[in-house]
Amino acid sequence: MEERGLKIFAPNGEPRKSDEVFYNPEMLENRDISLIAAKTFFQKVEIEQPNIADPLSGTGIRGLRYSKLGNVQFNDANPNAVESISKGLEANELKGEVFNEDANVFMSDRPNYFHFIDVDPYGPFTDFLDSTARAANYQSLVGLTATDNSAPTGSYPTVCQRRYGSKPLKNGFMHETALRIYIKEAFRNFARYDKCFEPKICFQHRHYARIIGRVTESKRRTNRNLDNIGHLSYCKNCGWRKLERIEKCGHCDSQTTIAGPLWTGKLADSRFTEKMLENFPEKWEASRKIVELVDSEAEILTPFYDLHELCSYHGLQVPKRDKVIQALERKGYPVSRTHFGPRGIRTDASLEDILNIMEE
Repeated sequence: MEERGLKIFAPNGEPRKSDEVFYNPEMLENRDISLIAAKTFFQKVEIEQPNIADPLSGTGIRGLRYSKLGNVQFNDANPNAVESISKGLEANELKGEVFNEDANVFMSDRPNYFHFIDVDPYGPFTDFLDSTARAANYQSLVGLTATDNSAPTGSYPTVCQRRYGSKPLKNGFMHETALRIYIKEAFRNFARYDKCFEPKICFQHRHYARIIGRVTESKRRTNRNLDNIGHLSYCKNCGWRKLERIEKCGHCDSQTTIAGPLWTGKLADSRFTEKMLENFPEKWEASRKIVELVDSEAEILTPFYDLHELCSYHGLQVPKRDKVIQALERKGYPVSRTHFGPRGIRTDASLEDILNIMEE
């Protein structure tokens, strides 16, 4: 089996949790984007031979792909995985240290050591946040994957409140709400260690969410970013939304539903994503497309609108998305497509203006 020219050793057929060594081809874009993010980060901070952690290695494909960027330490609690990683290193003529430990023990034993940590677990990443915060260097990048989207997207609100201490929303932009809950959780956890987690590129794709952020030791920066922890107000009557705690709808004056606490700041740093796009190989089209969309919407804070949902609320025919975008641009509003789905737009225009344009 191969990925991007690298040989890996894993079971054939559809991936199952019972596999002795797990490989998921549906995470290809996740791995592509994470590699380019790490490369872009190291170009910026200019760290010679950075220390890289792959604490839940499985086949080792993530670490194998990072091996040209720095010194990679692979780890997996499964002895079969350790064997697969060793085979992969040998077959690809790459160097790396391989450990057979519990992931939390592995990271906790290496405080402030790693310049890039990639945490890619089954389910939520919350079980690994404390050890990740301990192991992250004061100038580092951290990537976290979550596949428990059903909780923070509102299907299991009690689970979300128990696991993340936040109230979710189940509506057309529920995946954005979930992403903001994930970022909040990471930020708060790092803050407890006097480290600041700042999102560089965060996105939702297929069955998972991915957040990648820069970690620095800065109480002042952490305190400043506390302003980005807040709530989201949503009107179930008309579809109005705002990243503030507001009891009455700003469009129809109905009672709002409040989600949060969650991250109310940007989901990506456009300066960083622009640099990432310069580093993408031409053939990685699907992965590049995700970053292009994330980059295009990075500066617009208002949660995106699902046009079909909005038309359902107001009894309108669904217009072509591109025509709505063009009309909003002519009026001078910032507007873009969104990576969250093909029916969505992101804009700071008022709901009234959006509806007027859709009616026209």
